[in-house]
Amino acid sequence: MRFVWAVIAFVLAAALIGAGIAQRTVFLGPDTAEMAIETTEEQPYTLIDAEVLRAHQGTQTLDVSGSDRVYLAYGRTADMEAWLSDAPFTHVTLDDSGQAVSESVDAAEPTWEGPEFPGRDPRGADLWLEEYEGEGSLSTRLQLPEGVSVLLASDGRAPAPADISIVWPISNATPWAGPLIVGGAILLLLGIILWILGLRHVRRSRGPRRKGSVLPPTQPLALGSGRRRGAVAAAEPRKEITSGPDSDAPEADDTKNTDETPDAAGADEQDAAKPGEGGGRRRGGRALIALPAIGLTAALLTGCSPEAWPQLTASPTPTPTPTVVAPENQQAPALTDAQAQRIVASLAETVAEADENRDGELAATRLDGVALEMREVNYRIRQDVEDHPAPLPIPGASVQVLLPQAFDEWPRSAMLIVEGEDSGDQPAPPSIMNLTQADPWSDYKLTTVASLEAAVEIPDLAPSWLGAALVPPDSSFLAVAPNDLAATYADVLANGEKSQYASLFDMENDSFRVAAEERRAATLAHFNETGQETGEIEFGSGPGPGDPTALATLESGAIVAVTVDEVEKVRPTADDAAIKLDGDPALSTLTGETASATGVATTYTDQLFFAVPAQGSTEKIRLLGYSSGLRNAEILGEGE
Repeated sequence: MRFVWAVIAFVLAAALIGAGIAQRTVFLGPDTAEMAIETTEEQPYTLIDAEVLRAHQGTQTLDVSGSDRVYLAYGRTADMEAWLSDAPFTHVTLDDSGQAVSESVDAAEPTWEGPEFPGRDPRGADLWLEEYEGEGSLSTRLQLPEGVSVLLASDGRAPAPADISIVWPISNATPWAGPLIVGGAILLLLGIILWILGLRHVRRSRGPRRKGSVLPPTQPLALGSGRRRGAVAAAEPRKEITSGPDSDAPEADDTKNTDETPDAAGADEQDAAKPGEGGGRRRGGRALIALPAIGLTAALLTGCSPEAWPQLTASPTPTPTPTVVAPENQQAPALTDAQAQRIVASLAETVAEADENRDGELAATRLDGVALEMREVNYRIRQDVEDHPAPLPIPGASVQVLLPQAFDEWPRSAMLIVEGEDSGDQPAPPSIMNLTQADPWSDYKLTTVASLEAAVEIPDLAPSWLGAALVPPDSSFLAVAPNDLAATYADVLANGEKSQYASLFDMENDSFRVAAEERRAATLAHFNETGQETGEIEFGSGPGPGDPTALATLESGAIVAVTVDEVEKVRPTADDAAIKLDGDPALSTLTGETASATGVATTYTDQLFFAVPAQGSTEKIRLLGYSSGLRNAEILGEGE
């Protein structure tokens, strides 16, 4: 029976191991899915829609060729469609059967003159989340989320590359292959054990057997007259045991047997089982027989990858934080962290080159508003005054805080805090800046920049992946509307603690207000030394150029960027007196005069960032950062 069970175990083992190996060989499916894309018309751009890229789960490997230069970029689908709205392009989508189809799309809003699209180089556009380039061909592995598309081009004028294929990894895991092979190996080992036990049983059953006891001799029985007649053969007479042929020794005991006794047989069995003798050899033989089964199991398991085993634990799934909940109908943020870092680095590099060469046109590619105007004034002065200080550099280091506007249209804004770059012995403070993008084809430009106050506390902001809403300029939900903030703070600068708005601001921690008061006092003292009897000086302040920008915080407040102008007017009071300007080369350069009989007005512009609480809050308006510089100087007219 042991042999029967052993054979059954061998058959089952062969079936299980064969099934497991077949799953990893014969029946193993492909590990990738590939989709080839054919474009019918030659267009300068090809847009591969997000649904095509996500036709299968997992990473996407794009292989592109067919032009001398291959350019690939990916970004939000809505942003790419907006960028392509004025250009013809090939749009790749999925049909109802899940196959890629391409169609030629004409420009929805042509902005060029002439019969043909002049072309536009897509390289370096701020809309892209990432971009790649190659010569002749390009292969890149991506993992794009939903709502992100891919743009292909050559140089924006030549036809886009036409040989396109997308490859996805697909799961060909066989989770039962490993258990089947292990189960078969266990049955194989069990069969070997049963076979050995059967052999051992057969071997023992063929060993020496104990003889039966000898019957005593009998005599013929007398037969009665009434019984059946017959005879009973007498038993064979018992042999006598003597010590020799002529021995007179007494007759041996009837109970003794000349054959092997049970004790002798047991002794033989014990001798056979002694260690190192016959019994030890049999156990060693069984161990040697079991080694092939163990070796076979190890060899089979060595070739089993993790895909051959069931997943016992599920992979962790990220969950959104419960403290920040996206509002209903929340739009996408204007920038991602990677975009912001790339934009700031490019902006800092461009402005640094413009500062060195005093190139206003180059600066205008990355600056706008009051930030550009302040730079242009500095360049004008430095053209004539060699020792005039250059403006503070724009930092391009690590972006510490990003608060983008959550908005799908244009213009877009974002507020950033960038780590300062050390210049000299003293570490530079972080800079807070406001960026805007006018339209899909424009780069982000810096409109307002300031240095953060020491030990400033930034309000709680929405994470960059969520973004924030742009607060309307006339919002009544803030302690002071963004449109009124510049005029309100200008009154505080002019009147200090006596201002009617002083109670709205954190006056104790406002170092800029203190510095402005000290600067006015020093200017007045210097003027009184020479011109007190022949002239007069007047200080004024008011809203500066540009519109305010306000992005909401989590406490229903806002971070507001505004500008304030501080104006100094100097007039002569005597008929024969004049205001000399040759002592200040910067004023002479801006006004084009060395003296004025009517007076001169000098404008310093302050770029300011405030944390404004919600209406009804007990908190005060806090100054977060500031910068100040000369923006204009002009000769006063009669009566001004």
